[in-house]
Amino acid sequence: MKHISVILLCAMMPAGVLFAQSQPEDSTLNRTVVVENQYNPEVMDAYKVNVLPKIEEPAVAKKDIDYAMSVRPLVGWQSVPMELVSNGPVQDKALPGYVRLSYGNRNNTDIKLSYLWNMTDRDRLDVMGSFYGFSGNVASLNEGEWDWKSRFFRTDVSLGYRHRFDKVSLMLGGAFGSQVFNYMPYSASEPSSVLSSAVSQRYSMGEGYVGIASEENAFPLDFALQTGFRGFGYRHDTRFLPETSQHTVHTQGFVGGTINDDQRIDVAFVMDNVMYDAYWKDYTLLQLNPYYTYRTDELNLRLGAHVDWQSANGSGIKAAPDVKLDYTFADSYVVFVHAVGGARLNDFYGLNEITPYWMLYEPLRSTYTYLDATAGLKASPVTGLKFDLYGGYKFLKDEVFALPGVGDNYADLAGTGSSVPDALYTMLGQGDARVAYVGAGIGYGYRGMFDFSVAGQYNSWNPEDGTDNFLMLKPQFTLDASADFKLLDGLHAGIAYQYEDRVKTDWAERLDPVNNLSVSATYSILERLNVFVRFNNLLNKDYITSTGYPAQGFNVMAGISCRF
Repeated sequence: MKHISVILLCAMMPAGVLFAQSQPEDSTLNRTVVVENQYNPEVMDAYKVNVLPKIEEPAVAKKDIDYAMSVRPLVGWQSVPMELVSNGPVQDKALPGYVRLSYGNRNNTDIKLSYLWNMTDRDRLDVMGSFYGFSGNVASLNEGEWDWKSRFFRTDVSLGYRHRFDKVSLMLGGAFGSQVFNYMPYSASEPSSVLSSAVSQRYSMGEGYVGIASEENAFPLDFALQTGFRGFGYRHDTRFLPETSQHTVHTQGFVGGTINDDQRIDVAFVMDNVMYDAYWKDYTLLQLNPYYTYRTDELNLRLGAHVDWQSANGSGIKAAPDVKLDYTFADSYVVFVHAVGGARLNDFYGLNEITPYWMLYEPLRSTYTYLDATAGLKASPVTGLKFDLYGGYKFLKDEVFALPGVGDNYADLAGTGSSVPDALYTMLGQGDARVAYVGAGIGYGYRGMFDFSVAGQYNSWNPEDGTDNFLMLKPQFTLDASADFKLLDGLHAGIAYQYEDRVKTDWAERLDPVNNLSVSATYSILERLNVFVRFNNLLNKDYITSTGYPAQGFNVMAGISCRF
């Protein structure tokens, strides 16, 4: 991959949710726990690969299990109505604790601890802590010239408390995150001491919230309301990001009720009041989502709309549909047609999820999906076999595009009359885009002995004039395949392959595709104790991830996990 021009990318720039682990009442029908994936344990990879948002697939409601696979746990409040608190039967053998420890080359580290403490029949405390990251050499964007000593470590802690009264539940919680990393220098030369802040960075994130939710069937109308305060700050100023911190008051909730056993009406809302210490203008984003649902054994219908208002920085009222129709026939075939949309807040938290190396001149407007229309078929004709086919079209307003390898020179910071190299950042641009997509997938599992799946999607991007080159990190074709095998009692092995071909632009060469082959193995020493190992990037490929930064080469991690 050749070095990407600073001047051209800068000229292309257009003018211009902290996570607290939340869990429904523990029951046989609805349970969220933190456990390890025994067949394919997650091993930390600081560079996730983004593809198009996953299609929301119609499916029968089932137990929600968190396999601790998120690489960035501190992501943001949920943007859908909070679920009702259900007083279902408690599972006798639910294990409240989980711990995972793993380490690998390049100092790859992954540590997680969580515990769900049911203090009384009415009180529950949920705590979580995680630490992950790496420090080691990776290939620089200047191919073949030098290796970069990369460093990225993330710490997250959260606490959530809930007390259940007779008719309502009270929720209190908070979380904190610290992200320490370095930017890639513009050249192999070490920056001078006066410019140490040009390549070093630390983000600090924190939140606190309080909420109340009705118990099921306690009132004629169900409701939930949660509000809280979050902050996002950084230690070192950069050339492209002025000295300012972001603070947000986030409020969300819903009110609704049942008409009969099959029908229901709800109105959900989310409001974010975004404030800055200096330079940038404060604004408010209000999202309303009224909808009607009708559900039978064969039919699942949702009729609604998103109506969103923003006070500044892209102000105005926008609307999008919220319509879903899923029809089941022959017991195991589902035809679905969805037309959805809505706003996505591009605050500092959201941008940090796109890439931790993000940089921008001014606050980004909220991305708006005017339409994401999808139609398809899902089926499971025989036991263990499933497949799906789908196609769709999406219209995005102010979509965010990551532009890798942007840098510049600081001039005479030391008073010497000379300029010195700055760091390479991943700049973020915005523009309208339309994308048509088609995809298919198939999977098969046999009696717990083996499972395999393969899925692919092709995307045809059509951006607005003048922003074609923003697509360089967007996927044109993606392929994901995996297989898991039971070799012996307690011993499982897995193999996974991920391929992502990038869009070709007129301005620059097509970026190298994502090409990642990995294998893993897990062995259960005891019923609750597992050891695992995973080998990533077996082909030792060099490519730029969706973060705009290079991926690690071949790396291996091994560790132990325990439920207690």
